[in-house]
Amino acid sequence: MTVDDKSKVPEILSNLKELESYQVAVGILSKSGGEMLMIANVHEFGCSIPVTDKMRGFLAYNYGVHLKRDTKVIKIPERSFVRSSYDNKSSEVYDKGEDLLTEVVNGNMSARAFYELLGQTCADTIREYMVNEVNSPANSSLTIANKGSSNPLVDSGQLAAAITYEIRGR
Repeated sequence: MTVDDKSKVPEILSNLKELESYQVAVGILSKSGGEMLMIANVHEFGCSIPVTDKMRGFLAYNYGVHLKRDTKVIKIPERSFVRSSYDNKSSEVYDKGEDLLTEVVNGNMSARAFYELLGQTCADTIREYMVNEVNSPANSSLTIANKGSSNPLVDSGQLAAAITYEIRGR
């Protein structure tokens, strides 16, 4: 008697093992450069900038802004776009990942392709959330006048363009 195993268990286990060999990093990655990482960090967590006499002169000369003498700090408010997109959109990404995982288990997609599609989905989700849903706290009137837009996280588009993903081996 010959037993023909059609369960595909060995193939499924192989596909799952391949999944374990990769991971995906998503966000503003180090390849974006130090300045872009700093900008992302300031927006994500906020920042307090100590006011100096040089800064007072710069703002007065270039923008006609005269800070009060007792102003010691300029606060850039937190406008989370990475953490808040996760908090608000993770179930949608999870559903997409679950669908993709089924394709890997069934042998219809490689583990690498799974992580490519999942990484792109996450990056797109963060970018869309940042552009379309982060609108407070509002920009100051000076910032709006200088950049010509009231969207707090969009000026030139560089920050949104820097949101990416990277597949890494484990």
